Amino acid sequence: MPRDEDRPLPHERLDAFQVALEFITFTVELPPLAGGTDILDQLRKASTSIALNIAEGTGKQGRERARFYQIARGSALESAAALTVLCRQGHLSKELHLTGRRLCERLYAMLTRLVR
Repeated sequence: MPRDEDRPLPHERLDAFQVALEFITFTVELPPLAGGTDILDQLRKASTSIALNIAEGTGKQGRERARFYQIARGSALESAAALTVLCRQGHLSKELHLTGRRLCERLYAMLTRLVR
């Protein structure tokens, strides 16, 4: 018989939540920046917001669920914009920008499907 902690909660079963965790790891592992630390902090908050809103939305129904997924989707777009700003300001390599942006694109697509 599985232990309680071995049974995934509903949000943990969602691919979108797993990708959100992957994105959080990506943002935490970004190298220290010479500048742009405020934007990096905002990026990390936005990445956390994605995962937390997916989890909270999974516990809701109907329009309320969709609303939380929409908020998470907005945070994915905010994250993509923060990555672009960091790259344009010279604080982030184009390679890291592209890697992070691809994760944001995946999240946006997944969350769009969940909203529907």
